[in-house]
Amino acid sequence: MDPNVTETKIGESMLKSLPHYDSLRLNATGNITREKGSNSDVFRDPDTEEDVFLCHLNTLFPLGWGPIKVDAAAVALAAHHLNVGDGSFVSEVEGLNERCNVRFTVEIADTKFDTEYALNQVVNRIGRSAGAVDRLPCAFIGSLISKVAVPTSIVTGLFGYPQVSATATSADLEDRSQHPLFGRTMPNDAHNAVPFILYLRDNLQVTKLAVVHVNDPYGNANALGLREAARKYAPDMDIRSIPINEEKEGTEKDVILAIKETGYRYIFCAVYQPDKLMTEAYNMDVAGNGKHNWFFGDSTSDPSRSFFEKGSPLSLAYRGVGKLSFTGGLPGMPAYDRFTKEIEKLKNPDDLQYLGSLFPQGDNPGSNPPFDEDGSILSAPLASNFAPLNYEAAIALGLSACSAISSDGFLDGETHFKHFTKTSFTGVSGNLSFNNITGTRDVTGTTYKLTNFLPSVKVDDETGETMVGFTPYITDVFKNGEWEEVRDFIFNDGTPNVPPDSPPISVDEGLQWTHTILAPVVIAFVAAVGILLFFERKRRQTDALWYVKKEELKFADPPEIIGRGGFGLILKAEYRGTDVAVKRVLPPLQGGGWKQKGSADTGSMDSSEGPLAKAQHRGKQHLGLRSVADKGSLAKSVSSASPMRPTTTGAGGMATVAIASLETSRSQLRKNFIKEMRVLSKLRHSCIATVMGKFAVMVENTEKSNLIVAFLH
Repeated sequence: MDPNVTETKIGESMLKSLPHYDSLRLNATGNITREKGSNSDVFRDPDTEEDVFLCHLNTLFPLGWGPIKVDAAAVALAAHHLNVGDGSFVSEVEGLNERCNVRFTVEIADTKFDTEYALNQVVNRIGRSAGAVDRLPCAFIGSLISKVAVPTSIVTGLFGYPQVSATATSADLEDRSQHPLFGRTMPNDAHNAVPFILYLRDNLQVTKLAVVHVNDPYGNANALGLREAARKYAPDMDIRSIPINEEKEGTEKDVILAIKETGYRYIFCAVYQPDKLMTEAYNMDVAGNGKHNWFFGDSTSDPSRSFFEKGSPLSLAYRGVGKLSFTGGLPGMPAYDRFTKEIEKLKNPDDLQYLGSLFPQGDNPGSNPPFDEDGSILSAPLASNFAPLNYEAAIALGLSACSAISSDGFLDGETHFKHFTKTSFTGVSGNLSFNNITGTRDVTGTTYKLTNFLPSVKVDDETGETMVGFTPYITDVFKNGEWEEVRDFIFNDGTPNVPPDSPPISVDEGLQWTHTILAPVVIAFVAAVGILLFFERKRRQTDALWYVKKEELKFADPPEIIGRGGFGLILKAEYRGTDVAVKRVLPPLQGGGWKQKGSADTGSMDSSEGPLAKAQHRGKQHLGLRSVADKGSLAKSVSSASPMRPTTTGAGGMATVAIASLETSRSQLRKNFIKEMRVLSKLRHSCIATVMGKFAVMVENTEKSNLIVAFLH
């Protein structure tokens, strides 16, 4: 590249590369190729004898808005930095011209804030012929507002051109079916809620918030975004959404009444023109009373643009309101200050003339009105907060074009956009990275400011009346995911003391709430206890049928031994005229502890003298004190049985329930046994030994439990 293009002296043109490539492109007319499906022009540079891949950036800006000239200058500066590899603000651009053969030129189209007009501008540009004097676009930058960006990005995406906006925040633009190639260098409306929720949580400790919002995509996205951000970052925060129809007369009163019903004293307002709402809020004691505090969204008109009669509702209601808005940077930030100085260098005659030539000439073709007639547009402080964001939009499109283009200069829009979403760098406004699906910038790298509006008094020269205006003061800045305090925020009461988010609860109200909450709890508790007692009583009545007095069992003399269980002898007895088998089912306690595993219990079911004691002595002789682990059908049956598992054992073919595992807690065994008895007592089958149902199934004293089942002959 010609050194005259890359080197700049003080007072000379800063944008030399742009008219240079404009001229090369014009001279190559007729010798330019653009492959079908590609968005880049390819032609030979006669100076270097190398192919040049040209990417023509079209901006969609409302030229009637004065500050937009700063944004246009920022895009032109970015294109020049890409062409010459100037990494003054983005390190990834340094030396780019040596690594990439793509060069960039700029064109500006007017949208006039009008959807139809803007669409005509887009259609006109994408309908041009390849190789003609008027250049086909490579990508679009804009529009300023979502109202225009939504329809234009549908068309640009349909024809395969990426479109990147620095300011259009509508969440609708993330619908990939409608806007497949749209990206932006700032978050959407919903994501803008994240910094505000963090401010309420960390700086004000607010847990209750009322949200008034217009019932359109902008307002609804703000309301939804606040809810989602609170759910993620402040789960204890309660948010009440109250929609408003600004076009309907009298709706303000209903909205303020809804706020009063919540009792909340912090209100976020996402409307366009708040004067009527704030007047009604003052009249209904929800603003201007030193208790309620209002915050506005970025699209809400703020009070700094008007003056109000002293003592009027709006002069009191607007006192101390706050406004959350994104910004490309602020004075005092090093990168922003350097960027401002670089923009100011464009006030040389050559660059001013060139920038003026980029603007549509309207009804006076060939005339170039002064771009900055009095020199104020490109002076600090910059008239547009969005200039750094538009600069970064052009840089992101340039870096992604260089990474996406093929060696022969083919650059299709889909590949270009895919590389755009993967681009990341640190720019003037902070760290930029993009969602790889939506192309929207990550909120944590965006810079936001909280502006506090405080009253200032002036006397009207004509009427002599004392008027109140509002001066904006930046109190806090959000960058790199955190808030930094610049100065105290002054609330509606005129102090920096953080007000409560709801009225304090009085003693009477506290008692009322206590009664309201505790009464149903107490009633439910009493009812639950009553039900439990009823069923416990029924259960005890049923279980009582199982308990048999020892005197009701009649044993032979000496007792007839019919087998041996895991914990003692099995005896034949008579219970109320029915032959039964009596078997111990729980191990006895000796010395307060369990017998060691493997030891045999030949003790009786009762230690007192009588038939059972005799049976004990006879059992020792008859069974020879065999261990549970000894061989034999009975021993094998008991030792192999799991707890409470039915098995068959003993003489006479008696069916019984064996309970093994002496390691198990006796208390737990007893509970398990009782549970099983409740089931067994209901079983009636010819192949199952009958548990003595209503007559009872168990002999119980303080330490020994015995099972009674029908004796099977």
